[in-house]
Amino acid sequence: MSKHSTKKLAIEVGHEEPYHVEIVHQEVTIKGLPEDLHGATFAQVSDIHAGYANLERVYEEALAHVNESDPDFIFFTGDYIDKRATVQNYPMAEFLARFRAKRGVFACYGNHDHLRGKPGTRKILDKAGVRVLDNESIRHETGLWIAGIDDMHEGQPDYARTFADLPADQTSIVLSHNPRLIEKAKGRDVLILSGHTHGAQFRLKFPPPLLICVAHLRCWQVAGWYRRGASRLYVNRGLGVTGKPFRIDCPAEISLFRMVPDPSDPAPRPARRIEPAAQSGTGRT
Repeated sequence: MSKHSTKKLAIEVGHEEPYHVEIVHQEVTIKGLPEDLHGATFAQVSDIHAGYANLERVYEEALAHVNESDPDFIFFTGDYIDKRATVQNYPMAEFLARFRAKRGVFACYGNHDHLRGKPGTRKILDKAGVRVLDNESIRHETGLWIAGIDDMHEGQPDYARTFADLPADQTSIVLSHNPRLIEKAKGRDVLILSGHTHGAQFRLKFPPPLLICVAHLRCWQVAGWYRRGASRLYVNRGLGVTGKPFRIDCPAEISLFRMVPDPSDPAPRPARRIEPAAQSGTGRT
């Protein structure tokens, strides 16, 4: 992971303080990256928690910045509508349908999606044209492998099925709302994209973010990068909030990644030059 840069937004949402969002740009190496995807990009959006805390202006800013980046892929990693949302028919499908990606939009479920009702969440994502990966993997037409697993607390995750077809000689992207999937990955060459923690939502001297996540979520991963063997994990701090309608010194996040080939990959062979056939002088007219 290299070439990291951050753009900071302060969005007025009617609170005493503006709502802060960081747009994080970074490169990520992918082993066996298909040549057609060298330099391709993807966006990760997590934990929108719509219908809570009146953050519609934040969602609109996020949508605008993701679409402006013109990503090849968009990955949503769960918790689309907060379980506390008072609007039963929140227009989440219409909102998600406005995200644009050149090669596809994919998603997994989060714990709030189960608490509100998994079938209803599935209808929302299907209506929005988002491909849900639920304990399954696919080989995208570009050659990139993408998988998604059900929520590890409220759902029925199937680790064996999710990982079964993923190749050993290529980095696969795995969507998992809960970052603890890295503990189940057994060192496989996967890039896990998660959310769930909100980066603890409050950065305090006491309790510190790690203690908040362990005590509240039974989760030892808070935010950013983690690694176990060949398995890598990125924990997105999420776009929305839950529990309390604010953050303390813990900005929300939109993640934008540029995929580059792993340095250990063999260099692509140059195309062989084909010499033109000799002219005989008796060609057809």
